[in-house]
Amino acid sequence: MRTLFDKAIEKARELPERDQDIAAAELMSVLADFPTPEERAAIAQGRAEYERGDFITHEQWRHEMGLGDR
Repeated sequence: MRTLFDKAIEKARELPERDQDIAAAELMSVLADFPTPEERAAIAQGRAEYERGDFITHEQWRHEMGLGDR
């Protein structure tokens, strides 16, 4: 079974070469916004900590950092 990604690449290859470059640049731009494996791991860790209730409020953090009220 072909993946949607495979279908997209096949469709891009049907374009004229100049348009393939444009499509490739657009794809690279979109992919640059995806989190890295390290970022995905950090996000998963943060979600797990939140679900356990292992967090502090923004106000608590500001107090602990000595930032006071604004």
